[in-house]
Amino acid sequence: MSGSPGPVREGTPGPAIPYWFYVFVPVSAASAGFSVLLPLLILIPLHGNILEVALAQSLYNSALIPAAVIWGVVADRSRRRAPLLLVNYTSFAVAFALLALVPNISALLVIYTLYGFVAPSGAAAASLIILERFPPGHRARAFTTYSELTVIGSILGLLAGFLWVSSLVAHASLEAFLYVTTILSGASALGSFLWIRDPPQRETRAALTRTPLGLASRLRNGIPFFLLVPHTRSWFRRAGRWLVQEATHEVPLILTAGFLFNLATNLFNTSYIPYLRAFGLGAASIFLVNLANNLGQAGMLPFSARACQGPGMDRSVVRATWGRALGYAAVLAFAALPILASVGHANFLGSNVVAYAVLGAAAALYGTASSLLLFRSLEGRTAGSLIGANSALGGLAAVLGSAASGVVSYRLGFSWTFGISALVMASSIPLWRRASRAYQERRSTPAVSS
Repeated sequence: MSGSPGPVREGTPGPAIPYWFYVFVPVSAASAGFSVLLPLLILIPLHGNILEVALAQSLYNSALIPAAVIWGVVADRSRRRAPLLLVNYTSFAVAFALLALVPNISALLVIYTLYGFVAPSGAAAASLIILERFPPGHRARAFTTYSELTVIGSILGLLAGFLWVSSLVAHASLEAFLYVTTILSGASALGSFLWIRDPPQRETRAALTRTPLGLASRLRNGIPFFLLVPHTRSWFRRAGRWLVQEATHEVPLILTAGFLFNLATNLFNTSYIPYLRAFGLGAASIFLVNLANNLGQAGMLPFSARACQGPGMDRSVVRATWGRALGYAAVLAFAALPILASVGHANFLGSNVVAYAVLGAAAALYGTASSLLLFRSLEGRTAGSLIGANSALGGLAAVLGSAASGVVSYRLGFSWTFGISALVMASSIPLWRRASRAYQERRSTPAVSS
């Protein structure tokens, strides 16, 4: 493995993307629509508050961590991908239908936790089936297209949510939109059953660590990725020795910076929809704000790979983190000084549309840059240890961030939550810069062993 991921778009243009790729679009639409619908259900028809939104998100994030380990083992041992996708998409449809039929907080918390447990089954399968169905020279384009299609699906799901709760669908209820997400997930389940087959050549998940955009695609979806299962006392001893050996290199800096990024992101995101609702926006407007975020991601995604060529990834991760921190600071200003955004008027909606679009663009750039930096650091290291540590810290940050967000917002107000988010995000910037210098120093000093 070379010291740098090199050009992100390797290989020749290759054949047209096969039609079965479009199976990923409906379920992405359903997931994105549901991600906005969930807090709205708690806040509006179920009359909950920020604490219950945070509890739901914390339970979901807690379920992801063991589930990622379990489904990863299943994916490697069974060597079956298509059945895992079918399980994933069918389970989503069942979960959405149950939520529509049993509208209460307790059922929602249980079902959403189970939803978190099944979510990694699709992540474990989708990236692998792309890896196995395309030759090495065409994989970069395939993974890029996969990422673009999932973002397009998310945009369509949020647009459907906006239309559903706006005046274009008279007398529509929030709960009824769950039937839309059920149908979308069912469509992907049916498509995967009809069109996706396992290829003769199988790979393990470790193969993703040898494909820059494959790893980036796998890490971008927010689901932990564990190549190794911690199961013995000696494993923990080896992990401890590995961390000590890496203490003078860039790896701890990357892991810490990533932890702070995820902590700040979950602090902010958990409270953002409740904040919009508390400051007077209706459900349709909240879908519109989130649609702007996904449009920002879609607009940045085609440029992010180019911006992260070679040394550009070091600059890009810093710029993206600055973009997130400044976006949080802007929302903090809206919350602390609502006169700046004219609460109750179109300016408040417009201000948040712009701010959240910027945050979406920064997230897309960060996702590519940080994943490629992690890929670059795999040289001479055990990929399972580094990626596992990164995922474990990311999962911990998600749980802590979502839980703390609810408590801080409930006790102190949204301004405190957004202010802390901005500070935590900004605190990771010096770590990314130091990590870049540490990598260059390690590369220029052959005597230092990793």
